[in-house]
Amino acid sequence: MAEFLKLKKSNCKNCYKCIRHCPVKSIRFSGNQANIIADECILCGQCFVVCPQDAKEIADSTERVKYFIESGEKVYASLAPSFVANYDGVGIESITSALKKLGFAGAEETAVGATIVKTEYERLVREDKRDIIISSCCNSVNLLIQKHYPEALPYLADVLSPMQAHCQDLKKRYPGCKTVFIGPCVSKKEEAARYADYTDDVLTFEELTTWFKEAGITLEKNMART
Repeated sequence: MAEFLKLKKSNCKNCYKCIRHCPVKSIRFSGNQANIIADECILCGQCFVVCPQDAKEIADSTERVKYFIESGEKVYASLAPSFVANYDGVGIESITSALKKLGFAGAEETAVGATIVKTEYERLVREDKRDIIISSCCNSVNLLIQKHYPEALPYLADVLSPMQAHCQDLKKRYPGCKTVFIGPCVSKKEEAARYADYTDDVLTFEELTTWFKEAGITLEKNMART
């Protein structure tokens, strides 16, 4: 598995906090450093959140997305609805306007994909013979089952995530385009890499915020619909 969550060794100060908080115990201490065991990690990001030393680093995809745009590709953003929590008072119109200034061809909320997925889950509940169906929307849950509870795999719904469904829909509507999911979760980077036919790359809100600052773009609050 590619290193989507990496350790900055020079910052690790033997505090063991990430080891104590890892829900699947996928961090080991050796050579005076905390080491993430990729084959066991579910990319929940908990170690990143609790680290007091800024010793965990999420792989940055900004330069790759910039390359898509600078190469003349039509790049569309699938924006996680949770952007409203990250960008207080900012609506989808303002975010879309800012993304277009960065060179994106357009942006939509991933809720478009969630609507597609909802229809498929309704069909599953109606027609599937399984008594238990586990949603496949969260990639960290998918990784948890695949790596730690494989006996539950038969219950995992074989349904695209909202991110995948939306990006697939964008590619159908805009043939040849590139799709970039923007959201809060590092695990989506692994999902995009694993299912590259749907999503070409993933940016976290932190990456996007940094990009906006570098470009001198200020988000307008409560931008009215036009």
